[in-house]
Amino acid sequence: MKCVFIIICLLGFSLSAQIDGDENLEVTILAQEINSGMEMSITSDGRIFIAEREGTVKLYDPKTNQTKVVLQLETHLDKEAGFMGICIDPNFDKNSWVYLYHTLPPTADDPGHHNHVLGRFEYKEGLLQKESEKVLLTVRAAYKPGRIHEAGSIAFDADGLLYLSTGDNQIRSEYLFSCKTSANTNDLRGKILRIKPEEDGTYTIPKGNLFPVGTAKTKPEIYIMGLRNPFRISIDKQTGWLLWGENGPPNKWVPGTNIPQGMTPDGYDEFNLAKKAGFYGYPLVIADQQAFTNYDYTARQPKAKFNPDKPINDHLGNTGLKELPPSQKPLIWYEGVQDEFPQLGGGGESAIAGPIFRRKSSYLINESLPKKYDNSWIIGEFVRGWIKAVKLDEQGNIKDILPILPSVTFGQPVNIKIGPKGRIHVLYFLKKKKGLIGGAGFLVRIDNKGSSSSALSLASIVNKNDLPEGLSKTDKGFKLMANSDCFSCHQWAGKRIGPSFFEIAKRYKATEEKSTADLIGKIIKGGAGVWGPIPMMPHPQHNEKDVTEMVRTIFKLNKIKEH
Repeated sequence: MKCVFIIICLLGFSLSAQIDGDENLEVTILAQEINSGMEMSITSDGRIFIAEREGTVKLYDPKTNQTKVVLQLETHLDKEAGFMGICIDPNFDKNSWVYLYHTLPPTADDPGHHNHVLGRFEYKEGLLQKESEKVLLTVRAAYKPGRIHEAGSIAFDADGLLYLSTGDNQIRSEYLFSCKTSANTNDLRGKILRIKPEEDGTYTIPKGNLFPVGTAKTKPEIYIMGLRNPFRISIDKQTGWLLWGENGPPNKWVPGTNIPQGMTPDGYDEFNLAKKAGFYGYPLVIADQQAFTNYDYTARQPKAKFNPDKPINDHLGNTGLKELPPSQKPLIWYEGVQDEFPQLGGGGESAIAGPIFRRKSSYLINESLPKKYDNSWIIGEFVRGWIKAVKLDEQGNIKDILPILPSVTFGQPVNIKIGPKGRIHVLYFLKKKKGLIGGAGFLVRIDNKGSSSSALSLASIVNKNDLPEGLSKTDKGFKLMANSDCFSCHQWAGKRIGPSFFEIAKRYKATEEKSTADLIGKIIKGGAGVWGPIPMMPHPQHNEKDVTEMVRTIFKLNKIKEH
């Protein structure tokens, strides 16, 4: 396939991507400078609360197109802990309640653990009132040494029940460690919990959870168990279906044991759809009911594989029931290029669940997603960078998987929501070469093409491979530029959003040696004013060595004739 690139630009900010998106859609960047945005929640009038992991809540107002800080809360940052989730109350227009899931620092009495708390705050006088917090639920978690997977997504169903995802809080030193958490019926970690918040800041247990109140060795808050890191969840209020993306383990990862790698499944990620309470396998079963091998830690020998229909958790660290409910199969599972789901493509894995889009009569036809996306589950891939629509039938079975936004070179979707007008909102991280948590980001809205409030169309394209004569596709700088966002705002010749590369090379020709360092700094840190009012955004995903090669390629144009 010819390598063609799509442009998504607003005020100089751009993303470049392979052309596998929907050309009938347009993208508007609503807010920039979102720092480690984790989750958002949208009010009935379109305002958007955004939780940043470092302890800040920001509010975007579509009337003013401005974003302001509405809460700054001290939180404990360690690995993936911090501010993790946010959701407004179903009756927010009346009670102004907002729920946050955040981490408290460890205490002197318990230095190896910290508490994640689900707190309810009141939004009043333009701020979330810090002193108004009522703590509903506490999840005790270890954080030393190097514990990760905290999840922390919050959602409400149509009956006002609150769902909270929790990670397995695992440590990478022991095979089947998550038998102590995810597959432990007496632990809140590695689960999706379901509770009914009460007005006084307490909660009750609804009917239909996995274990009735009073069942020995169980936690009645558990709705779904057997999860590794259900990072983002969603509830379809029409059907009550619970949806989540499950971030799976490394491929064939069995450190600390003598289990041959061929005896373990691949490290699949999953997209799950649950219609009722259940056990979803991990770490005993994964993907399409592929079983892990059990292990005898005393004899240090592998045992038989787990039975998905009757899984037994006999791990010495398990404090709950040994016999677990039957393992449930995910809707989608994938590792690399998955034969069953070729539409997902290849690459790394980090599943991000969004909502199910259902068209309403109140939605404007020229603003909400097109009709073909009706009854589609909107999903994202953090590592691969795409947004897709999983078309579902009335029973929740897959009919098709359609592209929405293409894979991008540095945008990584972390949360997806539907606004009151039926438009998709996506919270992004900027792509970094190392690490998945942290860094600057931004908020975008996806509109139907033709909406008066949209930015530029995904159909705007430029072919970066039309190189000037004398410049080779094997040029190291060109290859780095082609894999970045350079051609979103610049062309070889002729002005686009910014000046052409020929113009840049000519302008700095006389001071090429001195200007090289200046241009390297400007590309990495950003800048404005030299070529007009439109700023060039920073590119922290690139190191100085790579940017130097890009600049050298640009200066080669001074020895090439412009056509």
